[in-house]
Amino acid sequence: MQIFWNISLLSLPVLTITSLWLVGGIFVGLYIRRMRLRSAVALEELELKHLRLQADAEQQAREMTHSLRESEERLRMTLKYAPDAVFICKKDGRIVYVNDSVIEWLGYSRRELYDMTAYDLVPRDWQAVYRQGASVMLTDNERHVMEIRLVKKDGGKIPMELNAVLLPNGRIYGSCRDITERKLTQRALQDSQENLQRLLNGVAEGIYGVDTQGICTFVNAAFLHILGYEDTGEIVGKNMHDLIHYAHADDTPYPLGECPIDRGCRAAQPAHADEEVFWRRDGTAVSVEYWSHPVVKDGRTMGAVVTFLDNTHRRQAEQEIHQLAFYDALTGLPNRRLLLDRLNQAFAVSDRHNRYGALMFLDLDHFKTLNDSRGHDVGDLLLIEVARRLQSCLRDGDTVARLGGDEFVIVLEMLSCDVNEAVTQAEQVAEKVRDALNLPYQLNQYAHHTTSSMGIVLFRGHQESVDNLLKYADTAMYQAKAAGRNEIRFYDPEMQAALEARIELEGELRSALDKRQFCLHYQVQVNSARLPVGAEVLLRWEHPERGLVSPLQFIPLCEETGLIYPIGLWVLQTACAQLNVWQGSASTRDLVLAVNVSARQFRQSDFVAQVQRALVDSGAKASRLKLELTESIVLENVEDTIQKMREIIMLGVSFSMDDFGTGYSSLQYLKRLPLDQIKIDQSFVRDITSDPNDAAIVRTVIAMTEALGLNVIAEGVETEAQLAFLELRGCNAFQGYLFSKPVSLDAFETLLSKN
Repeated sequence: MQIFWNISLLSLPVLTITSLWLVGGIFVGLYIRRMRLRSAVALEELELKHLRLQADAEQQAREMTHSLRESEERLRMTLKYAPDAVFICKKDGRIVYVNDSVIEWLGYSRRELYDMTAYDLVPRDWQAVYRQGASVMLTDNERHVMEIRLVKKDGGKIPMELNAVLLPNGRIYGSCRDITERKLTQRALQDSQENLQRLLNGVAEGIYGVDTQGICTFVNAAFLHILGYEDTGEIVGKNMHDLIHYAHADDTPYPLGECPIDRGCRAAQPAHADEEVFWRRDGTAVSVEYWSHPVVKDGRTMGAVVTFLDNTHRRQAEQEIHQLAFYDALTGLPNRRLLLDRLNQAFAVSDRHNRYGALMFLDLDHFKTLNDSRGHDVGDLLLIEVARRLQSCLRDGDTVARLGGDEFVIVLEMLSCDVNEAVTQAEQVAEKVRDALNLPYQLNQYAHHTTSSMGIVLFRGHQESVDNLLKYADTAMYQAKAAGRNEIRFYDPEMQAALEARIELEGELRSALDKRQFCLHYQVQVNSARLPVGAEVLLRWEHPERGLVSPLQFIPLCEETGLIYPIGLWVLQTACAQLNVWQGSASTRDLVLAVNVSARQFRQSDFVAQVQRALVDSGAKASRLKLELTESIVLENVEDTIQKMREIIMLGVSFSMDDFGTGYSSLQYLKRLPLDQIKIDQSFVRDITSDPNDAAIVRTVIAMTEALGLNVIAEGVETEAQLAFLELRGCNAFQGYLFSKPVSLDAFETLLSKN
């Protein structure tokens, strides 16, 4: 177009203005038409674009509507089948929505629930609290979590955890979860913790826990008691090293971090210390023994549990045990165990310095009489005072010990190298002891005087054993008693030989019963017509080497050793068996056998049962058995004796009092005893024809028995003159050599056949 105009201007310079306007108008028209065409096309394109946009918008709207419907359906289904109970309420609490879980748990229908408020579903006494919580929630727009209880239609209550929030539309959304199992678990955990705490508090040892920094996590009651604290709040949460380990110490016992408990925690290893100092709340130190055990979880050390014992009590207990083990509880003197140790030390000192020592064995005279008359408490006072006096008589380095009862032993060390001088020195100490013990005693309100018998033996080095020395000193002490008591005697080898013979006899005596070395001899008892009415059975020991051993040798030994129990029972059983044999013969079936019963035998708790069993097993008639008791038996514990005698009499057995008149019989007791017979002792019968005193005693005894309605028998009758005297005074039963010595069973039965 530009070229066209350039050509026209150059080639048509003479054209008129009209021609120019005409040509211009043509071009303008063409331009306008062209522009109109373009505008029409643009408008058509715009309309098409608008239609496309409108279609897209409608499609998006349809899709959004579908998505919203799906979302609402999912929300509805989620709420409907949610495991929690879901409520939607208005601000006033009126329920507008519940899911199926609410209906299932509470038992209401949906219609019933929509006519209720949320406050109708909680306990009445909690409603005000819940209303206050709801008002707070309506103002702060925060989520609220709390534990509640929902009341079921049947009145049951369900513990719930409520999560509530205010919705944008002003309504309240609440989701409740059943926490019954959680509550049960919490309760079980709480019970377990309480049981654990009770267990910990029931333990005598102090226990505490620490974390890896030494901070206390728990303590038990014993911890508080031992270390003087009143409450766990004073301990828990604090650093134990600062509190009980080092807080009051002038110097830290371990460098920081080097405490065995710390090292054990780091190495996950137990730690133990026999002696450690813990500090009490009042600042005093207490010695403890502790054990530390690390607490490891998933391979990681979480801390430690420490158990400790107060060594104060243990030390006291050890001291008490040592005291009980080595010292006499009554006097505080060394006992036998410590004495043996001191003796061995004395041997070593004697050997090293080549000096003599001495062992003194001391026994109080007539101590049993004091015990029996005044009681054991008074006897104990005497022993305590004797111990004090003995200690005051000795030098430093000497030892006095109590072996038991009224027996004391003194060990003297560092006597002279010369034996004669050593004897003199030992005797001087013994005299000093005797003088001290002979002084009067004031035992509470009782004034008492006693003496002692002492035996002494010298030693040098290890020439004799401890046991032999004690044996020699004991022998010497018995020599002092035999010499009249309140005497001092040195060891006599002849006395020791006699003692060893006695010990040997005891050993043989123990096997004599099993070897059937015992037998019974019978001494006939006759009436005034000299006809046999019975016999006294007497025990004899037929030793295969010693021959017939005198009863005076072995009966006291049986009493001392306790062998009297089995031997006495054998005598009783054998006598009953013989009575049963005699029942088959007219000449012997009326005989009565008298069996001696010792004090120890009679005091057995089952003695009555033994007598009954012997009669039943043998088949003997009880009326043919007579038991002879001594005065010492019947007058010791009279009430018990009377009761036991009556039980035996009910079996049909009779009683005779043997050795009457030799003791201290009381007529008051005698008249109460269920006796059948009194036996006059042979010591009175022996001289009745020559000694007026014995004659008077015998006459009195016979008269007394008549007054009491008792039978009387005299033993030891050896002459016709004695027999005549007794018969004239009214005695009608006799026993003695005039009629027969004690003889064997065969000889006795021969004697019976002659009569």
